Amino acid sequence: MRATLVRVGAVVGGLAVILLLHIVGFLRPVEDGARNALLPVMSGAASISQTWGGAGMTNNVPALQAQVQDLQARLASISVDYVKLKSLEEENQLLRDTAKFLSDTGYDHVSARVIARSSDASHDSILIDRGSNDGIELGMAVISGDGIFVGKVTTLQERVSTVTLVADPTSRVAASPLSNDHLYGLIQGQGDGVAVLTLVPQTEPLKPNDVVVTAGTEEKVPPGLPVALVNEVEGKATDPFKTATLEPLARVDQLDLVAVLRPAVLRPTAGN
Repeated sequence: MRATLVRVGAVVGGLAVILLLHIVGFLRPVEDGARNALLPVMSGAASISQTWGGAGMTNNVPALQAQVQDLQARLASISVDYVKLKSLEEENQLLRDTAKFLSDTGYDHVSARVIARSSDASHDSILIDRGSNDGIELGMAVISGDGIFVGKVTTLQERVSTVTLVADPTSRVAASPLSNDHLYGLIQGQGDGVAVLTLVPQTEPLKPNDVVVTAGTEEKVPPGLPVALVNEVEGKATDPFKTATLEPLARVDQLDLVAVLRPAVLRPTAGN
């Protein structure tokens, strides 16, 4: 107990001596040095407090919101540019495919863009942005980029034309097997993207996944253009003819650019 009282007394005495030295100014140089050393730390703390606390935080909210909006606008612009670039790349590839096919076959043609489409039980058609002013004629064959037969021009105006697609209920196209060019049936549209191959002699080999092409019996529809795939063959062996359900290779929802084949050089000569 006595030792404790002695320690307390010593502490009190020490504090009294420090207080006396402060009063008389003896400790002023030491206090000034400590204050100068701690000044940068105190200034930094005050700055942080003003930036993130109270009114300072409130003042920065509009600036932060403006930055966020600016970043969102830039992101939206980049997204739009990407979509445009992707569309141009796809269109460029389609044009290259079309150019290669037409170069290989020698067909004269008019390129056209699809501007409207209709596909249901009663109609399967597209509207293109080329017409009589561009040399288009009724009955001309229309193909997609890779040479697939799409349909025929059925109505004509100066600047636009309607193309009746293979699956349209009014569509009729003479057909041949891919392996040779002899006539062996008639492709008839059924609507809703479906067509059938009729009047096929029983002696003709026909099986699922066979490719059916145009026979070329019409003046403005050349032979050998792929049209559809065979889905299912129907008919008894005793029947004179058999039929097959077909899946047209051209999809209405995928048609953006097409080519209309002109009859001037519709049937290329050897060596072209």
